[in-house]
Amino acid sequence: MIVSKTSFLLAAFGLLVWLLPPPCSAQDDPGTGGGETEPKPAPPEGGEEGAPPPKKDAGEKLSEEELKELEGAVEEEVLVGPEVFDEGVKLYYEGNFVGACKRLWDYISGNQPGADKYGYAEFFLAQSLERIGLMHAAVEYYYNVAKNRTKPELLPDALSALERISRHHPFDQNLILHDLLYDSTFGYLRRDLRDFIEYNQGLLDYRNGFIRWGQKHFQSVREGSYYGYKAKYVEAVYDLVKYNLDDALKGFRAILDSDIKQADVINNARQSVARILFEQKKYKEAYEVYETIDAPIEKQASVFLEEAWTQYYLKDYQRAMGLLYALEAPAYFRYFNPEKYVLKALIYKNLCHYNVAKDAVSEFYQYYGDAIRVVYDRVDLDRNEILLDAALQEPRMVEIGRFQRLLDTELGMLDGFAFSWSENGLLEHLNRVYDLKIKEVNQQLRQKLDKALREVAEKLLLFEEQMNLLEYEIGLSIYRRIKGAPADKEEERDEIPYYSENTFFEFDGEFWNDELHDFRFYIEDRCFSEERWE
Repeated sequence: MIVSKTSFLLAAFGLLVWLLPPPCSAQDDPGTGGGETEPKPAPPEGGEEGAPPPKKDAGEKLSEEELKELEGAVEEEVLVGPEVFDEGVKLYYEGNFVGACKRLWDYISGNQPGADKYGYAEFFLAQSLERIGLMHAAVEYYYNVAKNRTKPELLPDALSALERISRHHPFDQNLILHDLLYDSTFGYLRRDLRDFIEYNQGLLDYRNGFIRWGQKHFQSVREGSYYGYKAKYVEAVYDLVKYNLDDALKGFRAILDSDIKQADVINNARQSVARILFEQKKYKEAYEVYETIDAPIEKQASVFLEEAWTQYYLKDYQRAMGLLYALEAPAYFRYFNPEKYVLKALIYKNLCHYNVAKDAVSEFYQYYGDAIRVVYDRVDLDRNEILLDAALQEPRMVEIGRFQRLLDTELGMLDGFAFSWSENGLLEHLNRVYDLKIKEVNQQLRQKLDKALREVAEKLLLFEEQMNLLEYEIGLSIYRRIKGAPADKEEERDEIPYYSENTFFEFDGEFWNDELHDFRFYIEDRCFSEERWE
């Protein structure tokens, strides 16, 4: 049976009437019949609370205010008129964004959200705050415009601004991704904004384990768009996590073979391809892919370390050691990297530089010894600077840390607007906004920090175990060499030539970023031939 919308509503209305009690007639009224009852008390003057006002006598005239109320002409009291909003918009288009913020805030703080220009005032305030560099404050007001939708025509512009900020600045991911995009439905939007929303909804579905839902969202993202490539990257990473290396490699290569221009997606895909090739023991191919990564040098610490491992397995120890020494540059001072000491000791051991190999082990304990003792003593891990820095380098902590630094920076910027914004309360309001958000972010950091610290501690203990094993193997190698090497022949040593097509420089501890990727470490092979070991 097909039921029209009208008949369905009528049926629902009939059901509602059926559920309500029938109206009382005079006979059914317990106060008028069926025995004596106490009379109802007279309503107080002005009528009962919540009851309609008493009716006027037929001959009594209605007041002018009552006539306006009946006609729906009574307006809410307006504390600040629309001319203040107009003045703020005029200042915005003149480029006086500080003055625009002041007048727009005068309008917002002086009216209720239902005021005619309220949504437009929030939007222009957000744009003005963005122009003067207060990104988080701008995000808060763009969020209000997009979430409350008091002016639905502003929704695309607010979402476009949020998308732009999210690509270039740290932002409140819980507020925008979870509260706005993930938990909201949107009507018709232009294609680029739909890509932005579908991608982030799919990404959160993948993170929450709803893979089929995530795939459905990703299918709605345009092929060849920025978010289309990011969606393919997420799917390839998921295959990598599931150890479907061939499928993951195919996905990453599809991204690299496309005409994508965004450097972040390209470099992430290149590094992922190189890691898969390394896992497949294709070390030369992996190194060639690593060499194509063109991210800023200060962000390539993990790239240098992974390149050094490829060179180690290719037995190019001079190049591997050069990459390890590049990691000593000040740009990587806080980078948690105990693994480089393992690789350094292995290289020295393989070239029979046993004393220096033992020095690499000692260097590891010199740098990480205090942190290891803190782990064994089971005291508060966050009191150790090395462990704390390492925990904050975990990927899930990096974004929160970047957002925290942005909040601290912008909170400090507010003092520069004290002269313009103190009198009307905008400065106090924004200080409150930033203070509350900083407290919230600090709480998030604390919640995630404990888990990150435990993971770092476990990782450090694993490297300590490897260094202990290496130290034992180095000792055995020294014993074997002393026992097997004949005493009547000296070791062969390579000398740095006076004339050569290569130039050799003694390292003086000075690092230049443009040279880090080209370091070669001159180290000779001091091992005897196999027949001399027997």
